[in-house]
Amino acid sequence: MASDERWWMGIDIGGTFTDLVAVNRKTGEIRDLKVLTTRPRQEEGVLEAVRGSGIPIDQIDEIVHGHTTGINAVLSRQGAKTALLATAGHRDLLDLGRMDREFGPRLYDPTWLRPHQEHPIVRRRDRYGVRERIGSDGAEIIALDEDQVRTIAREVRDRGIGSVAVCFMNSYLDQAHEIRAAELLREEYPDVYVQTSALYPVTKEHERTTTVVFDAYVGPTVTGYLHRLEEELAGIGFGGALWVMTMNGGVGSVPETSKAPVFQLVSGPVGGVAGAVQLARTLDGDGTGGNGNFLTMDVGGTSTDVAAVRRGQTPLTDLWTVEHGLVMTMPAVDVRSVGSGAGSLIHLDSLSTLRVGPESAGSQPGPACYGRGGARPTITDACVHLGILQPDLFAGGAIRLDPTLAESALEAVADQLGMTPTELADGAYRLACSNMAGALRSISTFRGLDLREFSLLAFGAAGPMMAVQVARGLGIGSVIVPGHPGEFSAYGLVASDLRVTRAQSPLAPLLAIGPDELEAGFVALEDAATADLVHQGVAESRIGVSREIFAMYAGQTWDNRIALEPGLIDDARLNGIAAQVHEFYLSRYGFTAEEIPIMLTTIEVTAAASRPILPSWRPTAGAGDSLIRRTSMRLAGEEYPDAGVYDRDKLGADEVVNGPAIIVESYATTAIDDGSTACLDGSGNLTVALTTPAGGAR
Repeated sequence: MASDERWWMGIDIGGTFTDLVAVNRKTGEIRDLKVLTTRPRQEEGVLEAVRGSGIPIDQIDEIVHGHTTGINAVLSRQGAKTALLATAGHRDLLDLGRMDREFGPRLYDPTWLRPHQEHPIVRRRDRYGVRERIGSDGAEIIALDEDQVRTIAREVRDRGIGSVAVCFMNSYLDQAHEIRAAELLREEYPDVYVQTSALYPVTKEHERTTTVVFDAYVGPTVTGYLHRLEEELAGIGFGGALWVMTMNGGVGSVPETSKAPVFQLVSGPVGGVAGAVQLARTLDGDGTGGNGNFLTMDVGGTSTDVAAVRRGQTPLTDLWTVEHGLVMTMPAVDVRSVGSGAGSLIHLDSLSTLRVGPESAGSQPGPACYGRGGARPTITDACVHLGILQPDLFAGGAIRLDPTLAESALEAVADQLGMTPTELADGAYRLACSNMAGALRSISTFRGLDLREFSLLAFGAAGPMMAVQVARGLGIGSVIVPGHPGEFSAYGLVASDLRVTRAQSPLAPLLAIGPDELEAGFVALEDAATADLVHQGVAESRIGVSREIFAMYAGQTWDNRIALEPGLIDDARLNGIAAQVHEFYLSRYGFTAEEIPIMLTTIEVTAAASRPILPSWRPTAGAGDSLIRRTSMRLAGEEYPDAGVYDRDKLGADEVVNGPAIIVESYATTAIDDGSTACLDGSGNLTVALTTPAGGAR
């Protein structure tokens, strides 16, 4: 390899595997690799992946990283011991939430407790009510009791609590009390980790409190991990830039993202959506066509992450649910998860009903067929038994699957139902596909989207082997499997922009705010966001900014995110923004209420520096005989005794694969039923057309 070759790397840590994609900036070469995720020290798996890539460390310019350190700490309740300072009388806000109950089997259960009460992030005895109050107009009503804060700081220190969240009522309007409380805490307790709502100072008291608390809870864990990773990388000679993916769909430096570690809570799945947006740009640039509408289905070993990409734009939300009753307010890519993946355990519940997930076999011991001691059946075991996964072709031959172990694990559950292992495997496979289809409906059909306008973009190591059946369940006519689907989220990390988001909440009638005041608010946020990117080494000439508002009719509870066109805000523009809000309500909800004042709750600015479009994976046309063998396969209840097994890397540019068939590659398998056809497009994506119903019926 020539010494002047330079590489970008994306490294994504999942529940089972740590994925790496490396892009050669000079030649366009793409390398991919999977290693098992290492717990609890995830940085060990990252270093193993870097070494396994075979790329000299001095040729790596940048590493873009997505990790699960924060969300693992939350789900396992292994974050820092945390205290909360809240306005006196409001320390139970975390438990009260929005006073709603989760719809489901426990809706009428009198013993039900909110998740935060059953498994608290901050115990009630660690929440302190502080005498202070900022009014709804931003004026001080009660001064901060500084002596009380000092007393609390000493008590927190003496009790060994290492992290403190400070979130006072209406502090989004005036942060002076929170800032002073943080100063007092550090004076009395220099080693304490403190976070305030300065990280995203917006309205919605419960959600803002939850966000600050989660940051305090995961902050020491996440920053500790990132610092260890920096040290380990420096120890092997890495001198390039380390970027971290955040939940707003952009990346930032370690010092910048360490200011608000909660924004990294689930950064890996965000990379998959970034990859989908990049793919939409690529298809548009190639003239391949398409409308940029994708439902993304990222199936890993532990879960499935779904999103709806419309017109090639990143789907964003300002509310993200961690658990029922624990909702954060933050700029986030709208990705939803369901606990159903390739490593999800197949089991019976207390009513002897068949279930798939949410518990997973993880990387250790893994599915039974891995031969690492796992004895409980997973979807991977089911797919091996059904012939969907070829034991000798899995992971490019790096892991040889054992069909006997898979069958034994399935049999242990099947016997309880009076079924054969094959019947159980088929039922579990279809149930997992149904779970995934349900998750996709929640972010598409339930929001009024017409699925006939979308393609299903399937990635993750297990996405392609489930995608055709999921698409059939949704009535979607085409499935796209990108190049390197098993590492597509890691590819998306490399493709992500550098991005900073800033917001503030005026919470006032839109037309009562003068245009000069509104423009000044936007400009101040733009200056702050741009300065953050410049501080991270980005040339100001590369930075673009976008503006959004959150608005609703007076008297409503929930606001709406609305993007604004660039341009100076004057009187005419302010009226135009009001008209835009009415148009949004008409298109989204089918009505307008122009007689009701519009409340402007929040203004938001995003500054971004775009990366160039990365090369896509392009196969060598006609590289050899693509048909490897014929095999027996059962797919969604249909028996296919003579299904073709094809090597994706050897498919010709004009070659059409007719189902039933299996198309294998290094880290993924695409399963195609009878009535479907697959071929490569000009960008190397595998496009599956569901031309007739499964089984060939017309």
